[in-house]
Amino acid sequence: MRNIVASIAGVIATVVLAAAVQGQELTVPIVISPSTINLQWKGQCVTVHADIPYSEVVSLSVTLSTLNDSISATATFPDDRGDLVAKFSVEDVRRIVELGMVRLTLAGDTRDGTFSGTDTVRVIDVGAKK
Repeated sequence: MRNIVASIAGVIATVVLAAAVQGQELTVPIVISPSTINLQWKGQCVTVHADIPYSEVVSLSVTLSTLNDSISATATFPDDRGDLVAKFSVEDVRRIVELGMVRLTLAGDTRDGTFSGTDTVRVIDVGAKK
């Protein structure tokens, strides 16, 4: 009987360890502001609000990406509800977007795995010299 219990305990420990190593992949809603990015805009940052508790996020891991490139957040902090807010330099965002509708993905690490969320912004170039 002891051997059976020890075998079961070993199997359970292996399953728990495998689950912890694999981690949890969360998909979270995000909102990017401004929703229209003018390449001529002189603003300082693009802000992303994510529906994930800030306390769960490894803040140094937060990135914003397109299919071809990614940038790191310049700042992260909790909003009034305790959810993640990430700030990205406008200059960095300009380097990864193109004119038109652009799908951006916020991603990062949590204490138990990873998270990501996607939003679409409109990119324009109003005020550009012709």
